[in-house]
Amino acid sequence: MADSQKTSLWAKGATVSLGLMVGLLSGWAAITGGMGGQNYSGWYGSSVTGSTDADPWLRARVAVSGLLALNKSQAIYFTRKTDDAGDPLREECRYRVTGGPLPGKWWSVTVYAADNYLPLNDDDALSFDATEVRPDAAGAWAAVLAPVRPDGGEAWASTRKAGEFDITLRIYQPDRGAVADYASIPMPKVTKLDCGGKA
Repeated sequence: MADSQKTSLWAKGATVSLGLMVGLLSGWAAITGGMGGQNYSGWYGSSVTGSTDADPWLRARVAVSGLLALNKSQAIYFTRKTDDAGDPLREECRYRVTGGPLPGKWWSVTVYAADNYLPLNDDDALSFDATEVRPDAAGAWAAVLAPVRPDGGEAWASTRKAGEFDITLRIYQPDRGAVADYASIPMPKVTKLDCGGKA
């Protein structure tokens, strides 16, 4: 075989290999890039998560993230990676999460580390829920995301060993109106208090 033919075959093989590698990497990025969906006041949710209308890409993202999504009539899901200022949520910072009544029978907020798994700490406080907050007469409530339990007994989710993390809001047995229109849901706010003990 002539040298020119060998070079041509090598070039074709390299092109095919490069194409396969780019395809695999872009596919992996597509399914590991979070749940996607629409932005609802900083929380992202997809109206087809937990629905038979979910496309193959969303189903793959659900499988990789370990969300194990219930049917929409049973639960709806929202994920948040930033505070209200748009900064990434970080382990060394403290955040106040505030909200009001949510349109469902029950709800919870859970911390997930950058690898989509629960943080590997032994604080036994990786989420807070509707039974742990103390709403006022108008239904307004507050909780804290922080690496150390706050003084005062506020509802708390530990971010210790979470790195750059995200939080997932689950609303269980949501009202029909909320399922039909995610934009109608009064989403909780996430305000940074300080980082490393500094405001």
